[in-house]
Amino acid sequence: MPEWPAEKLQLACFPDVPDHVSLPWDSADEYLLREADTTIPTATLILNDRHGALYCALPGAATWSDSFCARQAAQNNARANDLHPPDFLNYGGFSSLTNIRQVLIQIPKQKDQLADQLRLVATHCPDANVFLAGMAKHIPISLLNWLEVNADEYTQPRIVKKARLLNIRGLTKFASVERSLRGYTVDGLTLNGLPGVFSRDHLDPGAEVFRQYFPDLHGKVICDLGCGNGILAISLAKASTGCTIIATDDSELATLATKANAKLNDLVTNDLVTNNSKTNNSKTNNSKIDVRHGNALSTVTEKLDYVFCNPPFHDGNKQLTNIALNMFSDAHKQLKGDGVLLVVANRHLPYTTALKKLFRRVRLISDDKRFNVYYCTK
Repeated sequence: MPEWPAEKLQLACFPDVPDHVSLPWDSADEYLLREADTTIPTATLILNDRHGALYCALPGAATWSDSFCARQAAQNNARANDLHPPDFLNYGGFSSLTNIRQVLIQIPKQKDQLADQLRLVATHCPDANVFLAGMAKHIPISLLNWLEVNADEYTQPRIVKKARLLNIRGLTKFASVERSLRGYTVDGLTLNGLPGVFSRDHLDPGAEVFRQYFPDLHGKVICDLGCGNGILAISLAKASTGCTIIATDDSELATLATKANAKLNDLVTNDLVTNNSKTNNSKTNNSKIDVRHGNALSTVTEKLDYVFCNPPFHDGNKQLTNIALNMFSDAHKQLKGDGVLLVVANRHLPYTTALKKLFRRVRLISDDKRFNVYYCTK
């Protein structure tokens, strides 16, 4: 476990990645801690703390992260440093915040996700001093201009160790930002999602190809691994009868989208029943969707007949394959003896060798020029 010299903390990524690929802190974290008031941790809100570095430097702060893995990393790192683990806010839990005087934000990849987070901060912590930071190369000038125009007070110190920090006060304009729910329709299905949900406003090309290769599924236990807005799980539920479909994702916002979209399309999930779903599912389609927030299949104990996976190959701004490889390994462990993993992936991604090491038989079943669809038999 590497030591963060600036804070003298022992920190690790979760899941593990080699130190030369990624460390559990960066210079943006250090910049935030240098400029923020570190004497008021319990009056601090932290957003998008990738591995808990900020929380461990400010134990007792309120914190939210969309990622299950980020939450697990923060809990692991707090325990490793003899600190009380964080009690994470849920996305709908910002209204419980009181007496927050400062907010530390690791700037997310998408502007609309930052806008949504600033809307929540402006609504529930309107008087807070807000510090935002990220690596300068990932922060476009247009974002800086947008923040400067909308904040009552805006300060931009010099770049330090390739990290940029912004300090804003007066969030009135952000409070009036409309909650950005976007979506699309495809084959009679309606799908929406909040900022940060993968491919929330258009059908992902990989998913479009994948849907052409669904086998006949009836009475099976199936997992949509990395469900995003639920397009695969919902398509499978509509096309099958008597199936249990587990939809899991690292993103809390993705699981919320999948649940909402299942309701929108008159399907039953593990925690809701729609007005029409009892009738529709009992007469024509009794497949149900069980939505879970977790790392790969960490929340799945059931043995599975099929796993469908459209894996991400970016972690933040970095292109990595470790997330997909972890998914493949978990799928192999949870599949029944004759179970099948189906994967769609961009052609340039090097998954064939890894899949052949895990599965008895790996077939390429697509003829698409952009994507490979793998049919992997345990």
